This record gives sequence, structure tokens and C-alpha cells, in this order.
Amino acid sequence: MIFSLGQLLIPLADLLVIAAAECKSGIWIMNPDKMNTRLTGYKIRTFDNIPPRICFDKCIRRPRCHSYNYNRHILRCELNYKPKPGFVEHFHNEVGFVYVDVDHYRGDPMYDTCLGNPCKSGEVYETKKDRSVFCIKDQENMQVGDCTELFEYKRKSGIYTIYPSKSDEGLKVFCNVTNGGWTVIQRRIDGKENFHRNWVEYENGFGDLQNEFWLGNKYLYLLTNNGSYKLRVELVRGDGKYFYAEYSNFKVGNATLKYMLTTAYGYSGNAGRSSDSLVNPGNKMIIVIR
Repeated sequence: MIFSLGQLLIPLADLLVIAAAECKSGIWIMNPDKMNTRLTGYKIRTFDNIPPRICFDKCIRRPRCHSYNYNRHILRCELNYKPKPGFVEHFHNEVGFVYVDVDHYRGDPMYDTCLGNPCKSGEVYETKKDRSVFCIKDQENMQVGDCTELFEYKRKSGIYTIYPSKSDEGLKVFCNVTNGGWTVIQRRIDGKENFHRNWVEYENGFGDLQNEFWLGNKYLYLLTNNGSYKLRVELVRGDGKYFYAEYSNFKVGNATLKYMLTTAYGYSGNAGRSSDSLVNPGNKMIIVIR
């Protein structure tokens, strides 16, 4: 028997969440929030060759999963995290995909097969053969939007691939996972990297993420154009004195605007308004955002 909902055809058997080795059984009907639509820029995990009910189950077991995209033609399941406050969701028309907001079903015993899920963000609720349940870290193919999420996972500082909103393409950055998690956009420490560059080089970025580098103007725009970010400049002067300046809102324009600084206010710090310390080649400087 086939159950038809809009343009979505699912075997009726697939509408039964049979969970003898799962959290519990339940019955649900896939009721897509959007048809022929895909949310991009917030993907956590991708699973291929799975039926729709399993896609739902994989999302409901992960506290971090807010929604999923499912393609009935290629049996692809894409789990999405919830956009941060101030970010906008990016939906694209893609035939074959449906978008489902799982938060509608959490806590409903008819749909939620893992009521009272004790797992934390970044974990998944798994079931043993004896039907006992446990939480494990969900790290395989983990995709994060920025370095603040790595702080939530208690990861170490280093180079990671992040997936900023509005893009499914990964971006390699250095994450300073302290005090909330910061994305390093510039580091100058020993003068070995040449910062006297042309427009294209500053647009695309240059240097070594482990040492001195500039991330790239186009990536600053990608990171900051859909949310509220803080900018922090940390500087150690040649005499060992430490200075910092922090702005509560930081945003960069697009290429048409020549990556102009469009927003930067809410100053705090001890660096003052003088730029002398910033241009002295004997100083060490790190610029980060979050």
C-alpha cells in the first residue's frame, strides 16, 4: 500500500517506527514543512541509502538536530542544526528534496521515539541489543558553523573545517577554543609573512594557518553577513605589555561594497584609540571573531 502526501510517496510500512532495538516504538506520518526545498548552510551529518523513517529517527536521537532534508529519489538524509539567533535560514528550491522541522515532534509520545533523551548537544542516543540506551559522541563527519560550536564540544584549539551559513562548502580556519571559541582571522607574530599584498591576495587570503596569515576578505563577509559577531584584537608589544580591543558587533560588506567595514561598535578594552601599536612591526597581534 502507498501513502501519498502532496508529492511525497512513501510505502505505508515505512511510516511505522518499529523499534524493537530502538528507544521505543512509535507511529508517525512524514509531514514535510516544505516540498522541493532544501535548507543549506547548517548541515551536521549526511546519510545515504536510508528510508525516510530512519532519517527522522537519526535526527530525533540527536539533541543538536533541528531539522532535516530528505531526497526520496536518491535516499539522501541531511541533518541540520538550529541557526543561531540573528541568523536567517537559507532555503533553496531543489526538486526531490523535502524539509522537515523535527522540533515540532520532540516530546510528543506518538512521534518522539526517545522521550526524555538525556544526551547533550554533540551526542547521539544509541540502543544496545538488550534495549538499554546510552549516549555517545557524534563526531563522524561533524560539521560546525563556526568555532563557537567547537567550544561546546570541548575540542582543542587548532585547524578545523567549518561550514558557514549560506554555503555548503567547507572553510579551513584556525579555531582558538578558549573563552567561548574564536575564529582567528589574522595572526602576525614574527614578521616572516609578507603582509604588503595586492587586492586579490587580501580577498582570497594568504599565509599559513599555523603561523602568520590573513584569512581573506571574502571569507570575512561569508562569516559575518548573517549574524552578530564580536571582533577582538589582541596585541603584545615589544616590551611585553598586553593590549586588547573588543567590539560587540562586527560585520563586513560584500565584494560590491569592496568588503567595507559596515558595522563595528560597542568598544571595550585597554588598547585605546591609538593605532601606533598596530603598525609597529615589533609587535605580535592576533585578530579573532566569534
